[in-house]
Amino acid sequence: MVSSRPARRSGGAKVGSERYILCLLLRYLYPMPYRLAAVLLLWALLLACIPPADEEEESAVVVAELTDSLVQRVYELQNERAEDSLLAYLAHPEARLRYLAAQGLASFPALSAGAVDSLGATLRDPNAAVRTQAAYALGQTGRPEAAAWLTASFDRTGKYPTFNAAVLEAAGRTGDSTTVNLLTGITTYTMRDTALMAGRAWGLYYAGLNGNRSPASDAVMVNTLLDRTAPAAVRHPAAHYLYRIEFPVDTAAERKLHEQLRREKDPVVSMGIIRTLGRSGLLPARVSLLRYFETSADWRTRVEVLRAFEGFEYAAVRESVIEALRDRHPLVARTAAEYLIRHGVTPDAPLYLQLAESGLPHQLYPLLYRAANRHLSPFLTDYRDRIAEGLRRAYQTEADPYVKADILRALGEFPWLYREIYNHYVGSESPVLRTAAAETLQAIVEREDFDQFFRWSSRRVRLEIAEQLRRIIEAGEAGPAYHAGQALTNRADTYRSAYADFGWLDTALDDLELPRQIETYRAVLGARNALLQSEVPEPALASGKAHPIDWSLVTTATPPVVRIETAEGAIRLRLWPAAAPATVSSFLRLVREGYYDGKVFHRVVPNFVAQGGGPRGDGFGSEDFIVRTETPMLHWDRAGLVGMASAGKDTEGVQFFITHRPTPHLDGRFTIFAEVIEGQSVVDRLVPGSRITRITVP
Repeated sequence: MVSSRPARRSGGAKVGSERYILCLLLRYLYPMPYRLAAVLLLWALLLACIPPADEEEESAVVVAELTDSLVQRVYELQNERAEDSLLAYLAHPEARLRYLAAQGLASFPALSAGAVDSLGATLRDPNAAVRTQAAYALGQTGRPEAAAWLTASFDRTGKYPTFNAAVLEAAGRTGDSTTVNLLTGITTYTMRDTALMAGRAWGLYYAGLNGNRSPASDAVMVNTLLDRTAPAAVRHPAAHYLYRIEFPVDTAAERKLHEQLRREKDPVVSMGIIRTLGRSGLLPARVSLLRYFETSADWRTRVEVLRAFEGFEYAAVRESVIEALRDRHPLVARTAAEYLIRHGVTPDAPLYLQLAESGLPHQLYPLLYRAANRHLSPFLTDYRDRIAEGLRRAYQTEADPYVKADILRALGEFPWLYREIYNHYVGSESPVLRTAAAETLQAIVEREDFDQFFRWSSRRVRLEIAEQLRRIIEAGEAGPAYHAGQALTNRADTYRSAYADFGWLDTALDDLELPRQIETYRAVLGARNALLQSEVPEPALASGKAHPIDWSLVTTATPPVVRIETAEGAIRLRLWPAAAPATVSSFLRLVREGYYDGKVFHRVVPNFVAQGGGPRGDGFGSEDFIVRTETPMLHWDRAGLVGMASAGKDTEGVQFFITHRPTPHLDGRFTIFAEVIEGQSVVDRLVPGSRITRITVP
């Protein structure tokens, strides 16, 4: 069932006579031709016309049953990317089909100018739920011309707060700094107008992600976060703004943030404050964060404090980071080790080696070896030999390929071992290790101190590595070839002279399989274009590669539930066929075939996602089909949402991920097709290499 629930507004305020006259004038001006700047000015005036509260029902419920053949047809047109046919449904007599057509267009990677105009006209649909979907779809385009339609459609009666909230959000996605100023300047709403306040906050958040912000918008979001009377629906987008967008905070605001962090109970809000304080680098912020780190029971906020420590002098946070290596949560300890890799110092390199050999949790030792190898003084040759021999012994005895992959990365911190790294690529039977070896060679190639490190041997080493990269690309294996292609793309000016000809790149591209190796194809094509200083376009993926929807799998009486069994425990997911029927259909088909049994979670980013399900275990490659992106009007607003990994819209296949926290920067970009209903604590303890025993449909 797809539904749009009615919304009510509380309170009461009348439009004054001057405002009423202004609204009549705007109503007269609306049909006249205008330019975008003029419409934005009109919108600023329209906002002043919106009474903050009138108790009116917003819209009747729109219901669309997946068993209905017409509903299925609209979803199929969305899946086929049949823009013209889907646009025709925007004029259908039935609101449910107009609603679904607008929702479907929001999932397209791009829309024609005609489609934007059609959606703009749909903003005048008699059904508010349909108008809301049209506003969202226009926001998804990100196109400036969509802002003109949005600004002109803002409801002046105050009866439709959900629609107006959607317009505010979409305006943030499509507008510019002028739009930010307009959103910032809204003063007629109160916290009782939750939908409108949340819509404005999301609009400012999306605008900020697009690089459009101002000191005034920063202040609005800080004050919104600090307002403890504001509902979570309003404070959370403000918290995400502070988390994602870097801006200066004045002394008074920073003092308030310190106090708020001390008493804040909402972890989403806390994470926004932590990230903002970490950027300041000031002593009071460090004191607040250290105190919070010692008392926080939420592993996610401890991870964020460790990341925030990157804004301070190493010596000031050193003790806390090293102590965090013994944290009871594996992802907190891993984050601490990663901090030492990125921000450790030369005098402490022997300490990192000692920690690597001290019996800390198993997955940490190669990370600590890596920190030691990266930061070790070049004069401590005895330590260098000790590190290399310790890593070689560990590589020979280690059974876990993901730990061995970290060992290869640790070896690569001493670039003279490039031949040894390449030999591991050649000699390993594991895709995980071959990809890790190529990734390590890429890191060596991209070192800023490459010439300084190798000195008079730099030209010889570069030519040798150039040949290694060529062989890796010619082998055509998804993961390794991707990293070799990236290395040549990023250092094309340096490596161009290493090759007498470039025909081998065209041959390699011809041999790669699409869509199975789309990421690799793009990387090798990027290398070819960068080395030849040309621009060959990427071929379009064949439309026939998109999986059709198997309606028998998604039209069950209740939403399907699946059970993921892992060594860490079981995770139960409830699938969302109404939001993503193509994705749910494909996922259930793979589950019933046993496709995921024995696969792994190859990628775990602490306090972000656990990702897995790929055929190789290294994050690369897929199968010979794609699943279309499905992005209806949903927020990635909580932990435990399940999405499809992709290399861009309409490239989804088999890999999926589960979130640790709200991740709204993914809004409108990645398909959400399920939610965790049991076992989030299991998700939170997954590490790279955690194996999926099986996935079943109970």
